[in-house]
Amino acid sequence: MNIVLIGIIALLLGFAIIALISLTAPRAEQSGVGEGKNVVSDNAAHAWIARLDAKDLGKLLGLLFSELKFEVEDSRVSDSVVDLFAVNPTPITGGRVYIRGVSHPPLGVVGEEEVRVALETARAEMAGKALVATGGTFSPEARAAAEGAPLELLDGVALIGLIKKHLPPIAVAKRV
Repeated sequence: MNIVLIGIIALLLGFAIIALISLTAPRAEQSGVGEGKNVVSDNAAHAWIARLDAKDLGKLLGLLFSELKFEVEDSRVSDSVVDLFAVNPTPITGGRVYIRGVSHPPLGVVGEEEVRVALETARAEMAGKALVATGGTFSPEARAAAEGAPLELLDGVALIGLIKKHLPPIAVAKRV
């Protein structure tokens, strides 16, 4: 009889421990596991890019594209925008690219207008492709305007990914 009672108590105690562990264990949405992104840490990781002015964003983009084997031809900086023209000299796959860097977008979101300006400038300058880069994010309208166009959007998270991959010393210095 005592052995049966001890067995039942041990079984109940085991279930209680398992329940406590499951209640206190971190969830996938809290730890960033599952979807592969933790919004809080992603925002913290690229917050320093969002604080760059147009001149410093231009320097960062120029350094990044130089590392990607592009030759930066021209760079123009205005209040919150930097325009870069770069050439990839690789035969067949290379070509001229227009890069528009937007620093300090309103509320951290780049709108459709910036995408349209980038496309028009790329056409006028005879660039084969355009790219809009920012430390912030893109509005749904901006993403829709870029869809199907020879244009890529690089938000803060995508820029951090490229920096980690191609400019590790900067990634380490900024602790991303």
